[in-house]
Amino acid sequence: MPVRISRRAALGGLGALGSLSVFGPGFAQAVEQASQESGLCLTMIYGPKARFESDRYRDKHLPLLRRLYGDSLERVEMRHAPHPGKDVPPAPIVATVSLWIRDLKAFGTITQQSGAEIVADLAKVTTDKPWVQYDQAVVALGGARDAVRVGSDCMTFFYPNGENARWDARQYAEGYVPQLVEAYGKDTFSRIEVCKGTAAQGGGKPGFAGTMNLYVHDMQAYQRAGQAAMKLLPEAMKATDIRPVMAALIVRAAG
Repeated sequence: MPVRISRRAALGGLGALGSLSVFGPGFAQAVEQASQESGLCLTMIYGPKARFESDRYRDKHLPLLRRLYGDSLERVEMRHAPHPGKDVPPAPIVATVSLWIRDLKAFGTITQQSGAEIVADLAKVTTDKPWVQYDQAVVALGGARDAVRVGSDCMTFFYPNGENARWDARQYAEGYVPQLVEAYGKDTFSRIEVCKGTAAQGGGKPGFAGTMNLYVHDMQAYQRAGQAAMKLLPEAMKATDIRPVMAALIVRAAG
């Protein structure tokens, strides 16, 4: 996992989110709290045909990462698609891993020193290669990142990059997200996290321009509000012309 990203480029602050205070002091406080969280994430995304042993990742690989990286990582979170039932097509995204980096310099040093051990252990979880990129948080609402519990439902929207793809993080954060929260109701989600793709692993254009994680607290409320949320498509199109890939995932490991 080579680290070749400018700290200035990766950690340039959260978007201006003052408009979200209309949802009450809880949201205003959440934005303030989010500004204290790590803004930089190394993200690994595994496609529909990947084999990924989530139990082994939880029981063996995550503890290895915590032992090696220590305080240079704020949080490791792995989300996995539920096993499909009969006649159900495979999920478009099987698993995704987020490594929230607190100290980029220390993270890079430890990666260089222990990379071989990490890669060898990860091969016991999966032999498939993921998309890997660095992401920057632009929206973080609701509970703290470390308050998201294992077993939480997470509806994730991935925006694949393209040659002329448009994904305006500021417009998405200030225009679309507040209306999305209003349509679903502020108690439907325990946390909302939107990230902008900053760079591919080793540099270059990231595979995904942006992602949005909706950690669902009330699944029935989420399902009831689906039609109201669909009416916001014109607002979403002001921010992006990319058709998102949606994956229903479950937080299987975190720490």
